[in-house]
Amino acid sequence: MSDSVPIQSEPAERTNPQKRRFDPASLAILKRLDELEILLQTKTNDPSPLALGDFPSTSPSGPSGQLSSPGTAERNPRKLPFITVETVLEWPVFDDCGFPRHFHLLNSLEENTHTRGPHISVDLGLHETDRLLRAFFDHVHIFNPTLEEEEVEEYVNTIRLNGIGWDAISCLLLLIYAHGSIATPFVKNGPGLSPDLFGSSKSFLQAEAYFSAAQKRMGPLLCTSGVIEAQCFFLAGVYLMSTLRPVAAWRMFVQALACCQGFSVQQRNESYESEPSTKERIYWTCFKSELELRLELNVSQTGILDLSYPTLFPSPPERLKSKDEATWYFYLAEIALRRLKNRILDSLYRHDMASPEFNIEHAIFDFEEQTDAWLSSLPETLALGVVNSDTEQYEPFRFILSGHLLDCQETMYWHFVVEGIHGRVGNGSENFVQRGLKVCVDRIQQNRTGFYHRHHGTWLMLRSCTRSALVLLAAARCVKLVGFLPLGWKESVLDVTKMLDFWRDESGDVSEMLIVLQNLLDPWI
Repeated sequence: MSDSVPIQSEPAERTNPQKRRFDPASLAILKRLDELEILLQTKTNDPSPLALGDFPSTSPSGPSGQLSSPGTAERNPRKLPFITVETVLEWPVFDDCGFPRHFHLLNSLEENTHTRGPHISVDLGLHETDRLLRAFFDHVHIFNPTLEEEEVEEYVNTIRLNGIGWDAISCLLLLIYAHGSIATPFVKNGPGLSPDLFGSSKSFLQAEAYFSAAQKRMGPLLCTSGVIEAQCFFLAGVYLMSTLRPVAAWRMFVQALACCQGFSVQQRNESYESEPSTKERIYWTCFKSELELRLELNVSQTGILDLSYPTLFPSPPERLKSKDEATWYFYLAEIALRRLKNRILDSLYRHDMASPEFNIEHAIFDFEEQTDAWLSSLPETLALGVVNSDTEQYEPFRFILSGHLLDCQETMYWHFVVEGIHGRVGNGSENFVQRGLKVCVDRIQQNRTGFYHRHHGTWLMLRSCTRSALVLLAAARCVKLVGFLPLGWKESVLDVTKMLDFWRDESGDVSEMLIVLQNLLDPWI
């Protein structure tokens, strides 16, 4: 279904007799799918519904007969709305700082390497692999539930019987063990393990051994496009993100998405079999991970940015366990925000802002209403801004959703912040400028509890918080905007420098961002 066409209270696919095979927890998830879909249909102009299971091309120039989701392929080229650290550093307000034109912090990323100690062989002992498998499912898989735990356990038993091989299943298990070696639980305001200690730790060296063994098995996977192959490349990308190697991670996500493009899935109203459900989930997960990183890396240099996305939501697995309900609510809520952000980008930046036919203020009001509706749709376990000791175990989910929500809000108000920094604060736009600057402080304060936690989104957090700090410093350099700066903005910028200082030895671009931020902050402290 598209985002714009209202769905019936009982869609055909929901009334399929095979639906009875789902347990109550699964039915609750399906109900949440419908509620989120209704939310996404408001105030949009997307085309008619497309069948779930038809995976659209992410290329702007796919064949005419191929199903595709709302994007920018058919629209006129326009300036890309890149919201990055590099874009901010090119603003005229920083001209006197001596930054070179087309300043690119990402140039140093290709050189990122971890200091490795002596070679460690992979440990496939029964006790060790069980521990790593549990750590993976408890601390990694919950954020991207693309695997079936029962199936993975079958893979483990097969490997224990036949030994590690050179096939896709062996590669997948090695990647799972690599994740399990470095995965840690999310602890609010946890001190974290410093990069220098992490790089020489036994856990990291063991993880690298598993990852290296998995890499040796990836070559043959390039010629196939099955579910397990896609899962392998995706998990490889997540591992590289967790060790702050985003360029290499993006390549893995691209390859994972390429595997997904080969899927041929039955219509959902014809079957609820597990394989189509698994394909839907891995496709969605690969799509959102690749797009998120592509936008941050500013990889696309063409005049058109493809923001097309898959239709509908992925189906939950059959026999969903009650303990996994919160995981699925989180997963669907995260997808809903990804789609909302795409629509904000597509709507606000496909128009000529000076055109009398386009009212950006009205568009933002509409998106604010959709954001509020999304917030009200969250179940109690994931409700943001609510302190409840009974749901403390779901804090990692709320942490991530809060960050994605701020991404949407930043995108909504970005145009007005940029106009304000460039001295073009018009009547009626002051409120939006203030909201945009407040988002910058909110982002830093909200992320503070996870500044030192290593996970899939650590590098993206470093970048987004640095961008927010730079926007605040840019506003502080503008006489007309000083009065719009939120309380505590200096302290927030200083907190970002502390965060960057912690991670500076892990990645060259982090060290460069720290130097830039310290130099800009110096006159204010």
